[in-house]
Amino acid sequence: MAYRLRPARKADEPAIWKATMETVWADVPEDEKAGLDRRAFEASFRGYAAEFVEGRRGERFVAEDEAGRFLGYMILGELRPFFSPRGVGFVYDLWVSPDRRRAGVAGFLLGEAERWARSRGYEKIKLEVAEPNRAARALYDMAGYSAERIYMGKRLA
Repeated sequence: MAYRLRPARKADEPAIWKATMETVWADVPEDEKAGLDRRAFEASFRGYAAEFVEGRRGERFVAEDEAGRFLGYMILGELRPFFSPRGVGFVYDLWVSPDRRRAGVAGFLLGEAERWARSRGYEKIKLEVAEPNRAARALYDMAGYSAERIYMGKRLA
């Protein structure tokens, strides 16, 4: 199947917000979810994510099929790691509709993210993925991404 990429529009924001909130909640470690109120967590996260989701920071793109159906999206931008002398392209968010997963949409989006980064002169592109998200980690491994930094946690109470 052929996919198309287009810039996200204001009309796409409800779908992007819904997916972002589902994804970020799924990525909260299980031992931390028990002490969180999901609505309060999402309200707090919304404040952080608004500039990305609403297009004020980074660039938003939508993957669609030949009929123009929304299949997924990604938000791209620059990251300036404190331990690196230059910025890198960064995939802030990448999401594919559950009914279109394992159909090549995520690979298409990753390829377009890499094209975007190259066109802006970045020599590297990075992303972050939750450790338990095995499907996404497998996709990124197959696409040539590798772990560079690992965040580790330990319960203190």
